[in-house]
Amino acid sequence: MCLHYLASLAPQVRCVDLLELYDVKVSVKETGRRIVHGVTARLTKPGIYIVMGPNGAGKSSLANAVMGHEAYRVEGRILLDGQDITGLSTAERALRGLTLASQNPEEIEGVRVSEVFARIIKRFRGVESTAEALGLARELLETLGLPASMLNREYMVGMSGGERKKLELARVLAQKPKVALLDEPDSGVDVESLRLVANAVGRLVDEGSIVVLITHQPRLLHYLEPSEVYVMYNGRVVAVGGYELVERIENEGYGWAAQLARSAGAP
Repeated sequence: MCLHYLASLAPQVRCVDLLELYDVKVSVKETGRRIVHGVTARLTKPGIYIVMGPNGAGKSSLANAVMGHEAYRVEGRILLDGQDITGLSTAERALRGLTLASQNPEEIEGVRVSEVFARIIKRFRGVESTAEALGLARELLETLGLPASMLNREYMVGMSGGERKKLELARVLAQKPKVALLDEPDSGVDVESLRLVANAVGRLVDEGSIVVLITHQPRLLHYLEPSEVYVMYNGRVVAVGGYELVERIENEGYGWAAQLARSAGAP
C-alpha cells in the first residue's frame, strides 16, 4: 500500500470499532468488468474475520476496494464507525483507522525501514521520541522473526517474499489500526513462520483491531480462532459461519462453494 500519505497523518482517537458493507459491488474501472457482486457484512467487534475462496474469487479486489484503491469502481456503501467512507480516498480512509497489508507492498528506494517505522509510530501511536519509536519498531520486527538490522535496509528493496510479507505485517502492527485488511499474509511464508504471523494477528486483536484475514489456504487458520468465516466464490459470499467452514474446505475443497455460487446466479 502506498505510504506517501504518512506525512499528513495525526495520532488516532480510538472509537468503537465497526466495519459495515452493504450490497458492495466492485468493478474494474478500465474495463467495466464486475468482480464482486453484492457483498453485505457487519463486523461489530475486535476479532479475526476470515475471508476464504479460491484464486479469482474476488477476495483481494474486495479488500482493495474497501481500502479505496482507485483502480476500482464501487457501488453500495462502506461504513466505518457508522460513517460512510465509500467516497473517501485511500489516505482519508487511513486517517480514520483503516489499513491494508498488500500482497505486493511497494519498494521505497533511498528510504530506510527505520524512517518509515519511526514516522508511522510517531503519527499513529503518539510517540514523540525517535529513540522510543525505534525501540518499539525493533520489538515489532522481533515479533515476526525479523532482525533489528532490518531497520537499516531500504524499505522493501531486495527483500525475499517472506521478508516482505512479515515486514508489511509489522508495519500494520505499528499503525495500530481500527480495521486491518490482511491480504494473504501467509503466502510466501515458510511453515516455521506461520506461528509468528498468527501471533502478530493475535496481537492486533489484543490491541483492539478488527482483522479481516484473506486466504485461500487453511494452514494459517490452524493457529487462530476466527470470530467468523466468509467463503467467496466467483465474486459472491456463498457461506458465512465458523471454523466448520474451514474444515469443510480442507476436506472437500471448493466444489460445494461452486454449487452454491451457481444457485445464486453465478456462471
